[in-house]
Amino acid sequence: MLKTMLSTPAGTVRLVCICVAIASLLAVAPWPYGYYQLLRVVVFFAGIYCGVMVRRSGGENQNLAWALFAAALIFNPFLPIHLPRELWAVLNVSAAALFGFVAYRQRG
Repeated sequence: MLKTMLSTPAGTVRLVCICVAIASLLAVAPWPYGYYQLLRVVVFFAGIYCGVMVRRSGGENQNLAWALFAAALIFNPFLPIHLPRELWAVLNVSAAALFGFVAYRQRG
């Protein structure tokens, strides 16, 4: 199943989105600070990659691509945005919902 999923660009985007959604949901629990730093990097690069791939896929997904780019901007590890823990919990669940929705839309 994994080999089949990775054989197409849409399948790769779907797998990346599923992994990011799970990681974002796990971030609601208390973890060491290093987990959140790693999550920033993962969401940043996944948002850019998935946004580019979704944007290439067609016209109706343009807003979805921009939402992924916005998530990458918010989770940017190079110029971090410092917010209270409660707001990050909301953003983590929102990122999980966004990446989960993209994974759902990318099913073939």
